[in-house]
Amino acid sequence: MANHAKTTITLTDAPDDDERAVIADGLRAYNEAQAGYSDSHALAVLVSDPETKKVVGGLLGRMSLGLLRVELFFLPEGLRRDRLGSRILEMAEEEGRRRGCTRAVLSTLHFQAPGFYLKQGWEIAARIECEPPGHTRFYMTKKLS
Repeated sequence: MANHAKTTITLTDAPDDDERAVIADGLRAYNEAQAGYSDSHALAVLVSDPETKKVVGGLLGRMSLGLLRVELFFLPEGLRRDRLGSRILEMAEEEGRRRGCTRAVLSTLHFQAPGFYLKQGWEIAARIECEPPGHTRFYMTKKLS
């Protein structure tokens, strides 16, 4: 264990990959020890341009301990039609169910997509006023089982 009298604390907005790994791996090991198992998996639902084959949007998330976390979800404006967003979210939710997740969580800002998620059966778990005044962040959840 580190000697706290000689510990240095650094505030940065640019941790490198090794520094991030120390924290992520340490927390993962602690969680595995407490839970008695590990079931953490990354999740991505990618949308690609049919001609260039380059990814133009999609959903990134993570599943662990029965919880699907939707971390990032972006579609360019021109693709926000024909239920594409709904299909992407349904794919992520179905993969979560397949891997044993019973709940899903995400956060979204008022100008992003809370209405979209409500239409998909998500519920608002918390509403936090944020800056600048008039902006709101929604923490949302959905039961998957």
